[in-house]
Amino acid sequence: MKLFWPKTIGWKEELEKLRQRPVLPPFHPDVLSFTQALSKRLIKFRQEPELVSLGYWLRKAHIHEMKEAWQADTLDRVVKARGTAFHIAPSNVDTIFVYSWMLSLLAGNRNIIRISAKEQPQTNRLLSPVLELLQDPAFSAVAERTVLCTYDHNDAVTAYLSAYCHTRVVWGGDETVKKVRSISLAPMANELVFPDRFSLAVLNAKAVLGTQGEEKSRFSQQFYNDSFWFDQMACSSPRVVIWIGEKEEIEAAQNEFWTDLQKVIQQKEYELMAATQVQKFATSLWLASEPEATHVIRTNEYSRVGVDQVTADVRERHCGAGLFYEYSASELQEAASILTDKDQTLAYFGFSKQELIAFADCISTRGIDRIVPVGQALEFSGTWDGQNFLRSFMREIVVIG
Repeated sequence: MKLFWPKTIGWKEELEKLRQRPVLPPFHPDVLSFTQALSKRLIKFRQEPELVSLGYWLRKAHIHEMKEAWQADTLDRVVKARGTAFHIAPSNVDTIFVYSWMLSLLAGNRNIIRISAKEQPQTNRLLSPVLELLQDPAFSAVAERTVLCTYDHNDAVTAYLSAYCHTRVVWGGDETVKKVRSISLAPMANELVFPDRFSLAVLNAKAVLGTQGEEKSRFSQQFYNDSFWFDQMACSSPRVVIWIGEKEEIEAAQNEFWTDLQKVIQQKEYELMAATQVQKFATSLWLASEPEATHVIRTNEYSRVGVDQVTADVRERHCGAGLFYEYSASELQEAASILTDKDQTLAYFGFSKQELIAFADCISTRGIDRIVPVGQALEFSGTWDGQNFLRSFMREIVVIG
């Protein structure tokens, strides 16, 4: 095991020290100061929008809103941190471990964070300000309750860490979740898991055609952000675009939408590795031969595959990197028929809240935990995949007078 923090080599000894630290009260002042200091550093990474987004999420006003909501929810109740949280971070979204860690820290917990052993340049840039702050004596309360580490897949080490924790948080694919779940937790521990998910966008063709000028440019930019920040591999990035409207409207809207998006991609100078381009090309060819496919349109910037149904096999073959399935329906409620249990986020454009609530009532599967405007698919919240982090990171003591 490699320890990023503390800067020692005796990780078992550090775990023992960690266990002896008392938990903090939720929203402890020292933790609030740490989040603000980290926020200020992250928003300076102007060329790294994912880090800026994380910094913005950590801003003082947002954390204060979270604190007020928690205080209102727990009025006259005794709520404490669970103890030690063990976070297993994914390799495809570099920033996710910080969201998970910060929410657990705000709850008052001690934290062990296992970062992916896969080398990620952005992870290194993110760790730099984090480690800088942990070395600051002003944040000793956080530093003493934090272990940041990495190690290759090793069931024995994961089992050792799992035995120490009161909450285990697993981010990763289905196989990762299955593997970690086979490793026992302490009897009193709880677990949050975030396996493979699949996300979609639903666009009102008439509304797309009605956008002009600055609104039109902003819409294309927002869709780009949702889709391309993590090469479309984030669980909440749209991979299916559902078009709602009459056939002629949809065709006209598609022509405008994809032309505008192509311009944004070119302006951003978005590039893929050659191997990824080949994989996307091969996947497009495979899909073209499937009975579900109605059309395949390839450009250097994206690939569009029209489908009349989105099967499990088609979903599993998705490779990200600008590959979009397209599905058309005349009414919004019809789109509910293609949803499955694994669907997570639905980004929308051109629909009212009442229409979206009516649509949600039509969903008969476990799928869809978030319905958000285009441009907010990647915005993290304290409730993810239907689970409230702060509640899961705390426990309530019932006092009957």
